[in-house]
This record gives sequence, structure tokens and C-alpha cells, in this order.
Amino acid sequence: MAASMTIVFATFNGEKTLPRMLEALCQVRPPQGGLQIIAVDNASSDKTPEILRYFLDHLPLVVLHQPERGKNRALNLAIPHIQGDIVIFTDDDVLPDQNWLNAYEQCAAVHPECDIFGGAIFPYWEIPPETWLLESIPLGGTFALTSPDLQEGQISPGLIWGPNMMVRKKIFDAGNFFNETVGPNKGQYVMGSETEFNYRICQQGSKTWFCPAARVQHIIRNFQMNEKWITNRAYRMGRGLCIAEYFKRDGMHKKPYFFGLCNFPRWMVRRVLQDTIACWFYNFTGNKSKSLMMQFDAAFYRGYIRQAQELKKVII
Repeated sequence: MAASMTIVFATFNGEKTLPRMLEALCQVRPPQGGLQIIAVDNASSDKTPEILRYFLDHLPLVVLHQPERGKNRALNLAIPHIQGDIVIFTDDDVLPDQNWLNAYEQCAAVHPECDIFGGAIFPYWEIPPETWLLESIPLGGTFALTSPDLQEGQISPGLIWGPNMMVRKKIFDAGNFFNETVGPNKGQYVMGSETEFNYRICQQGSKTWFCPAARVQHIIRNFQMNEKWITNRAYRMGRGLCIAEYFKRDGMHKKPYFFGLCNFPRWMVRRVLQDTIACWFYNFTGNKSKSLMMQFDAAFYRGYIRQAQELKKVII
């Protein structure tokens, strides 16, 4: 018997990308076992509610409302309403391929030993990026894109990301939820929501699999080409990595404290200083690519250090 599927996504003020995403969903081939789509409006103040109401007549859509900001809080609201055997999590700024669900459906059937699956994420640039920008930053983590060289097979839990992720419903039936202290929240955004969830579930014995045939395009907005946005993203990535390492129980709690303040590798402080000085030098000499590269690096390690400070009370 074919498995049924539920797509879940949260949206906050998504009017710029949400119509394109829902139009693309209308073109996706449905799975044989049936499809349910749950959209959680996470306290939007734009036209998002109107957009969702319009698509109620075009998709098997259920709309929920979470008035308290927080992506994971919104996703957790949806979990009790899930009807499908397989749950696909995505975002309001993706464009799935027509074969997206069928690819996941086949992959889940062929690999019953796995509970968490990731699909391929490619960019959809609203404006073509300049070459120097692409050479300055890691595109994967910055824009949540999978490597085009990633092959089908078992995959690290940390390489399965929110725009394209599938989980068997039995994981939630066992009482698991998303950590509401991680991910986009009002006033802060610590990256690593799916990473924390995936590592936690894998510690319970679940396995992960990468399915490259399940493809989506991630819409990269114009404002995301801004250097300030990119360095803020690096900072959040650093905080997310710190949390991921903690939940991997990677020995982080065994590392020596730095002047008794917090728990992180001491070389990171030196790296922040070196990168900051290098950034000033490259900016002075007009090398935009190297300058952004150093900004990104410094911001990443500052984020890691900041999160380690916040985790100190947990580690102790």
C-alpha cells in the first residue's frame, strides 16, 4: 500500500515568495497514497493570510495560525495535525520540481531502514550574483544549498536542511518535537534547527539518507546579496555549529575554559583577531572578495564563541 504524505511549512510575512512557492506546488505530481499540505502562518502582518486563503481552493491545504513567533514553534503546532505516513518539511521560498514527491516516495519505499531523508537544494537567483561574491563565501551554509557533488547514500544528519527534508511520521508519534530555542525566533535567529533535531533523532537509533532526485530550488532574494546580511548569516552559522557540536556530544564539554569564561577552542579568539585585521587590510587594498571572506570567517567564529558562552550554564 502506498504511503500517504504531508507537506509542512511555516511562513512569516512570506508574500514576496509564497505565491511562487504555492504555484509550484500546484504543478507537483501528487503521491499515490494521497497528499496533505499544512501551512502555519507564524504571526504574519502582510498579505500572507490572504495568499493562503486563495490557495485553499487549489491545493489540499490546511492553514493553521501560530501567533507566537518562532519557526519551530509553528512546526510543532502542525505535528498533531499530520495525517501522512511521511512528512516533508520545506520553506515558503522554495520551488519544488514536479517529481519532488514521487522521488521521496520511491526513496522511502526502497530504504525502510532510514527515518530522515534530505533532498537536493539548488539556487534560484533573483539577480545573477557577481563572480567575486560567489568566490568569497561558502554557498552551501550561506544560502542552504546542497553540494552538486553530493551522491545518493547515507549522509551526515548535519547535511539535511529545512528547505528539503523528509521524516517518517513514526518519529513524531514517538513524542519527538522540534527544539523551540533554536531556529528563527522573534529577536534572535540561531541556525541549526534541523541539525539539532536530526542529531537528536539519530542518537535514538534512526538513520539518514540523501535523495538527490528530490529537488527544490531555493529562492535567493536580492537583499541576501548584501554584505551585512551575509556576515550576519555567518554569525548565526557559528552559533548553530556550536549547538550542533554540543548535541553531537562531540567532547565539547571536555574542552578547557578560556579564562574561566566559556567553553570553546582557544584558537578561535586568535582567529577572530587575525581575520578582522586581514579584513581591514583587504578592504584598504580594494580586494572585495578577500575582504568579505575574512569578514565571514570572523563573524562565524564570533558566533561560535557567543553561543558557547550561552551554553556554559548547560555544560556545567
